[in-house]
Amino acid sequence: MGRSSFMNKSWFHSFEVLASLATVTMATKRPLSVTETIEVGQQPPHKKIRIQTTKNATTSGKLQQALNVLETISPQNSKELLDVLVKIADELVLTDCQLPEIHEAVHKLIELFRQERDGDTTIRVMILGLLADLSEVRISEVVNTLIDEIIGVLKYEKSQKVIAQGLSSLHKIGLNNLKILPTMHLTKIAHFAQQQLSSESHHTQKNALMVLAAFVALSDAKKGVIDTIGHYADSQDSGVRAQSLRSILCLGERGAVLSPSLYQRAVDAMQDDYECVRQQALQLVLQLGITHPEHMIVCGTAEDDEEMRLIDAAFSKVCGALCDLSIQIRVQAAEHLGEMTMVGPEFLHQTLDKKLMSNLRRKKTAHERGAQLVASGEWSSGKRWADDAPQEHLDAKTISLIASGACGALVHGLEDEFMEVRIATVDSMCKLALKHPDFAVTCLDFLVDMFNDEIEEVRLKAIYSLTAIARHIVLREDQLEIMLSSLEDFSVEVREGLHLMLGACRVSTQACLLMVVQKLLDVLAKYPQDKLSAFGCMRKVGQKHPHLCMAVTSHLLQDHPFFDSAERDVEDPSYLCILILLFNAAASLVPIISLFPDVTLKHYAYLRDAMPSLVPPLPIEGASTKKPIDDLGSSNNSREYLETMLAHINDIFSIPTQERRVPLLKTAQDNLKRLGEIDPEMLGTANFLETFLAAQIQIEQLQSCTTSQHSRAPLKESLAQLVRNCLKLQHIFSGLTYSDMLLVKQICLRASALHLVLVVRDRSQSALGPCQMLLQTASDISNFLDDKQDFQPDELTTELLNQLASIVDPKPGKVFREILPLVQKPSVVRMPPPNVNIKMCEANILEPCPQMSQDNVIKVTAGLIAALPFVAEIDNLQESQKNDMRIKIKYPDQHLHTVVPKLSDFKKIMTEQGAHETNVKLRTTILLSHSVWTEASSVEIMLCLAVRPGTDLELCKPAKILFAPKPVRRGI
Repeated sequence: MGRSSFMNKSWFHSFEVLASLATVTMATKRPLSVTETIEVGQQPPHKKIRIQTTKNATTSGKLQQALNVLETISPQNSKELLDVLVKIADELVLTDCQLPEIHEAVHKLIELFRQERDGDTTIRVMILGLLADLSEVRISEVVNTLIDEIIGVLKYEKSQKVIAQGLSSLHKIGLNNLKILPTMHLTKIAHFAQQQLSSESHHTQKNALMVLAAFVALSDAKKGVIDTIGHYADSQDSGVRAQSLRSILCLGERGAVLSPSLYQRAVDAMQDDYECVRQQALQLVLQLGITHPEHMIVCGTAEDDEEMRLIDAAFSKVCGALCDLSIQIRVQAAEHLGEMTMVGPEFLHQTLDKKLMSNLRRKKTAHERGAQLVASGEWSSGKRWADDAPQEHLDAKTISLIASGACGALVHGLEDEFMEVRIATVDSMCKLALKHPDFAVTCLDFLVDMFNDEIEEVRLKAIYSLTAIARHIVLREDQLEIMLSSLEDFSVEVREGLHLMLGACRVSTQACLLMVVQKLLDVLAKYPQDKLSAFGCMRKVGQKHPHLCMAVTSHLLQDHPFFDSAERDVEDPSYLCILILLFNAAASLVPIISLFPDVTLKHYAYLRDAMPSLVPPLPIEGASTKKPIDDLGSSNNSREYLETMLAHINDIFSIPTQERRVPLLKTAQDNLKRLGEIDPEMLGTANFLETFLAAQIQIEQLQSCTTSQHSRAPLKESLAQLVRNCLKLQHIFSGLTYSDMLLVKQICLRASALHLVLVVRDRSQSALGPCQMLLQTASDISNFLDDKQDFQPDELTTELLNQLASIVDPKPGKVFREILPLVQKPSVVRMPPPNVNIKMCEANILEPCPQMSQDNVIKVTAGLIAALPFVAEIDNLQESQKNDMRIKIKYPDQHLHTVVPKLSDFKKIMTEQGAHETNVKLRTTILLSHSVWTEASSVEIMLCLAVRPGTDLELCKPAKILFAPKPVRRGI
């Protein structure tokens, strides 16, 4: 009883220790402290400054404490020992562990492993998993010790379960530390794995194959290791067969040359009963076909003795996988077809033909058939009809479609019952058509048929695929009928995609052109919200068909040769579509202008000013001849002007007096802003430099406030504007170089220090937030300098980091006193060099229209909800910024409502070249509601980035709408 009570107490005590360790690992809300770590050597001290949280005395050595808990448990009590190991593995944090602690932990765990050699295998498996977790410290001494110790104990291990886990741990250790491991240890791991291939355990064989493929030297792979691995493709276990093929692929990814002799083994594996094996075999067939496309192999029976290219044979096998029972295999095969662009045209065209024909057999000439008959010694007796017919003649009824190779493969994919297979097939057809223009013409009818698919994603994929191959095809009238019937689709994305496709395609006749124009006008009357998309489509159609447009100009304008027709409304969307079509056609064929009536010429002068991006410049008297902003100058001239301006700014900084310096800098700031408006290619660069210069001007003006008292209200507003500019530099711009990032971090550090000093001197608000922001900014720039050893900060940044590093307890008052002399010292951050790759995130609200219309008032009963469609285009939006996007609705009573759009509302903007990577369209619905108003008032809607709680960066000018909540109407 005494021993049992003691064991229970020790067990309870061990859980108390682990619970305390778990609470220590959680992040606390104490202020950050500053510690200094300086290495003696040639490097400057500022490169090794780290600002980190204070370590409690109980935190140091927590790994040692956790291992001491294991020593209090009896080795015979395997259940408690296993529970403690699981607890340690779940709560182990290696960031605060020192090198001696990790070394001791490795030795203690290995010692415990040896003690449990004859005990429970689960404990030994758990210990090996813990040893693999210790390798995440990425210290070469620890990793080398781990590999030696694990291989040493596994040599005497008898349990295959433990050996398999040991191989898995070695694989994890090797992958985590591949850059720091010497070749000797990698060779040792590979040699040990090769020895374990002879094991009878399938699990051990599988892990050994995985380790061997990851770490064997490529020189050894040429000496038969690939053949050894390929031998296990005939194993009895499906997992070993799949891992064997996966290991061969892994060696190919590492750079080993895969021999074409592996092709037959991969083809045989494609008939395996298990899906995992067929997946790897299909991938291997693709890889061999792409690697050795021109290698000739023998196909068919030995009598035929027919040779074909390896890429053609592999293409046929991948086509056959489109009839697999597994949907994953069919999707994989459909995707792989698009990667095999070097296939021969005869194989490619046969994928669209379901008829068997010759089943890809080579027809023999009459001379060859006669020679074969002479060699056989048999002659036709003439007693039976057609007894000398060619032996290659095949009856289509006797052959299954499943075994027909490439025949109709893509048609099978397009008719598959699963959406994923159809999408992958359409995508592969597009890739193949881009490389083979003749195939693009053949597959056009099949892609047009997919416009009638029941799934919207399939229809969109077919539309975008046809847009991509539009330069290779000319549309016929029957094909246009199917396409134009899809224009009435309820989905706005399908309609906009069809507008893009029709603008990219060419039509063959006048009737086709009139059909396109008439259908677009009919659909526009039904969906007036598609106005901008339809205008863009008409612009492209006019540019591509000037001669056809000239033939139908009088018909479209309804111009009678003898009678004057009534003047049409220039604001009518249908009439605007026709004018945009003809004006863009006239830009390529000037004689069309002679067919325009006088009223059309007057409308051109108005539209040229109202829509310069849609209406091109034409030689018409009285119209504006100015070019759009996009055509002004060249990027080389803009860059020369920018470099000259930066040189002048650096000269301005050398002026001693602030009264003369600041007005000149503000003028340069206005010039940079104007440059971004004139040249769109320099928009990001010019705005980045303008924001950077604005932050410098604000810092210089606020530095004078550190020595004298000023009014609180302007000071608070100036500080908020400075913080906003720093956040813009950090979050709005992309494409920055490391040098630009360092300059941004330096100016943010100065702004944070100045913010803290002014807040402490003001004494009207808490300084804890600015102090935390300063320490976090300093920690960020210090970590940046540790990672990028080649960059040197300026003198003030180094002094600030060193001063912060010397503070033991960083309270706001103490930090203020230490950094005040440095903040009061005048110092300027040099301007960044011109970087034309900088892009600025900006938005353009399309719907509701940014211009407020007095006629369009949204009326709703007070207290109820009005749904308003919202559409905006966002340029240069990074993937990480989508979660920070916000739609802000500001009512006249200053009440703010924030809408968080769903990630599914963001769609990439499609172009004729494909989807744009960073330009997206946000399409959602916002809800408006308010109490009773006496009259309609404007509501502002804007797009913002929520970069910090309470701080939003506006991406565009607000769109204003008139909103009128009416009182509830009472019954009679």
